[in-house]
Amino acid sequence: MKKKTNIIALVIGLFIIVIIVVGLLVTSGEKEQILRFTIVEKEDTSLPGTPRMVFRIVVETEEIPTDKSLRNTAETIWKDGNKNWKRFTVFIYLPEMNTGGIAYGVADFTPAGLKEFKIQEVALYGTKWQS
Repeated sequence: MKKKTNIIALVIGLFIIVIIVVGLLVTSGEKEQILRFTIVEKEDTSLPGTPRMVFRIVVETEEIPTDKSLRNTAETIWKDGNKNWKRFTVFIYLPEMNTGGIAYGVADFTPAGLKEFKIQEVALYGTKWQS
């Protein structure tokens, strides 16, 4: 009887370990990737009754980043003290892009969260990122 109890306890213990390991593997794949970035411009574009702010950032990367990592990076900036703007826009550039031109990524926020996110492939034309 004691031997059977030990085997059951061992099986239950192994089952718990497997569940924990699988859980760690699943959640580690879902980590939010935040890219390193530099804010190159902050511009208050407020209109009467509509506080608006625009950030232009350059992300640090060696390859074209995923849409999700760009979105996560923009959302991190919004959450870091920028939720109170009625409109908060992040223009995202890749290294060596002209930050006065078309942005590769655009994230537009309201106080409720991300309203729109888009990638503009045309912004890569004439850059080292053009494929």
